[in-house]
Amino acid sequence: MKKFLLFLVLVGIAVLIYLTVWKKPEKVNPSGPLLQSAPATQPQAPIQKTNGTDLFEQGKYKAAVKQLESELANGQSENPARHLSLIATSYDQLNDPRKAVAIWGQVIKRYPNDSNCAQACYESGRLSKDKNTKMKFFEKLAGEFPDSHWAQAVGAPLGDYYLGSRDSDGLYKSRHFYSLALRGKLSSLERNQIKKEVTKLNQKLIFSSLPTPDSTIYKVQPSDTIWNISRKFKVEAGGDQVLGHIKRVNRLQTSNIYPDDKLKIITGKFHLELSKNNFSMALYLDGDFIKEYPVAIGHLEDSPTPLGTYHITGKTPFPPWTKRDARGMEEIPYGDPRNILGTRWMSFKERPRLGIHGTTVPQSIGQAVTNGCLRMYNKDVEELYDLIPNGTKVIIHD
Repeated sequence: MKKFLLFLVLVGIAVLIYLTVWKKPEKVNPSGPLLQSAPATQPQAPIQKTNGTDLFEQGKYKAAVKQLESELANGQSENPARHLSLIATSYDQLNDPRKAVAIWGQVIKRYPNDSNCAQACYESGRLSKDKNTKMKFFEKLAGEFPDSHWAQAVGAPLGDYYLGSRDSDGLYKSRHFYSLALRGKLSSLERNQIKKEVTKLNQKLIFSSLPTPDSTIYKVQPSDTIWNISRKFKVEAGGDQVLGHIKRVNRLQTSNIYPDDKLKIITGKFHLELSKNNFSMALYLDGDFIKEYPVAIGHLEDSPTPLGTYHITGKTPFPPWTKRDARGMEEIPYGDPRNILGTRWMSFKERPRLGIHGTTVPQSIGQAVTNGCLRMYNKDVEELYDLIPNGTKVIIHD
């Protein structure tokens, strides 16, 4: 009996020790219940709704339209023209061109000076089934937003549209729009084709009696000569062996002119741009592409053609060549086999010893072989010499 009572006492002591020493109370997580013990039905944090622009960028066009329209109606848009543009594009993506055109029309009407109007004109023209309406939108785009990539994209179709014109105004527009296309991204094939078309156009626009916005039609007076008219308009007068501006433009065979004759004189502003990488120099008139000439440039290591902007300041037909060597300077007259300058010379105001000239070595065109000057075929430099006046800007870039 005593043994049994002793056993109960020992068991009681063991239970007491277990409860007071070994079993520690569970600590409460001050930040809330443990993640693994959270009930399965606990609500998740709400997901923030995306705005209309986000939905558009995700390609969810149907939802984007609804959200964008709601934002517009509630005054939540900082750029309503942009919102309308996204709505119109969404309808286009949803194959609803009627609604797209209607929305683009709102952009054009409400925000005519906003950059989104350029896209609105482009898309309205693209979606139009009537060719004349299409060109009307494209022409508005090209006229009001000429520096946008949208305008550059419509340059070629506008150029094609006016190419078949019989009047000088339409042909002038064709050249202008083709020139606009050349500012954009084109394949080499497309670019070369447009340049060929423009070169052919200029046989009518430059070298003919057709009146154009960049020219003046002058009525000859009894006391006039080609030379005093040339001086009056500050163009190349020419001479016995040089055609000059008036004779070349009007395709005159002689210098004889008569009272009441009508002479065309190009009064727009020419400039030249040389691409060293392409060995080509482009002629522009009032910013429009006219023609491209192949050239030779300075030797890349010994005498590279310098980059920069220059101005034609001195023009000389049948020029002598002043050659520098170990013995000093030697002037070699035109016609001497050692004179390589060809039939014309046009110097740069900023670098008088550099300029544009012809050549007695035509096989060198397209190479980097000169002392820094721009070398052209004689027939090309003669044409350029007659067309451009002193002061013409020349831009040289890589």
